[in-house]
Amino acid sequence: MENKNKTYFLLVIATAFWGIQPLCIKLLVTKWTPVTITCARYFVISGILFFILYLRKDKGLFPPQKCLFPLILMGIMGIAINNIAQFTGLQYSTIINCTLISATSPAITAFLSAICIKERLNGIQWMGIGISFAGVLCIISHGSLTFILHSEFNRGDILFFICQLSWTLYSIIGLKVMHQISALAATAWAGFFGATFTALYGLIVEEVHFLPLFVPAVAAFMYTVICGGVLAMLFWNMGVKDAGPSLTAIFQNITPVVGVIGGTIFFNEIIGRADIVGAIGIFAGVYLTMHSNKVQEYLARCWLKKSI
Repeated sequence: MENKNKTYFLLVIATAFWGIQPLCIKLLVTKWTPVTITCARYFVISGILFFILYLRKDKGLFPPQKCLFPLILMGIMGIAINNIAQFTGLQYSTIINCTLISATSPAITAFLSAICIKERLNGIQWMGIGISFAGVLCIISHGSLTFILHSEFNRGDILFFICQLSWTLYSIIGLKVMHQISALAATAWAGFFGATFTALYGLIVEEVHFLPLFVPAVAAFMYTVICGGVLAMLFWNMGVKDAGPSLTAIFQNITPVVGVIGGTIFFNEIIGRADIVGAIGIFAGVYLTMHSNKVQEYLARCWLKKSI
């Protein structure tokens, strides 16, 4: 149980880091293109992780040949396609739709995990996913059902969906790879391959441009490397390895809550009633998913007492 709680704690930290990260990206995009940011981040991230692997004499520094292709796929799916699809999609659609579609990640992960690795969730866990998803919808729609019903999906929205599929496949492939090498090694190699393919894409479309950064932007970049990169990616992969892709995916719904809080603190945005209700729904859904066995035991005891 102690190890499980540690895994959950690391996943909360990882998704919280990712919730703060858009604040840093907002500073960086004034100087660098999204492709440039992605390349620079993941080359530095993988370099740091390779150095740690060297110090630890981790066998993953030179992974088995059978792991190379899955690691390349992880880099393409989780880094290159994930970032490029999202950034390109934003040229055709809105940030609201991007957030709405990203909230489907737990359901997509559970569905694909059931197909690819025969992972199963119980009824309470599915309920937790549903409640958490409803909480995210409440936040991004400001509590308006009309907004959700009248959302129109265009080319950008399709790219957002591809983004979620690619991240899910990254997690599923990563689970299999981490049976052979450590989460640290998998994160390092996936980051390196992802940065390489992103750089190639950027050179083709001429979107790799490095300009001098001012001090706040340097600090923002370091945050995306250390907190949003090295630590968050490592904690995420450890969570996938210990808890499985479906259970891990539910923690992504914490990110919008942290984003709302960050926007309020740093950009004076207002937290409305829908944001509070949505946050409660997200955390309730996470709790149900994390503690489904306890909830089932409690319901069983209540049923027995009622029957007696």
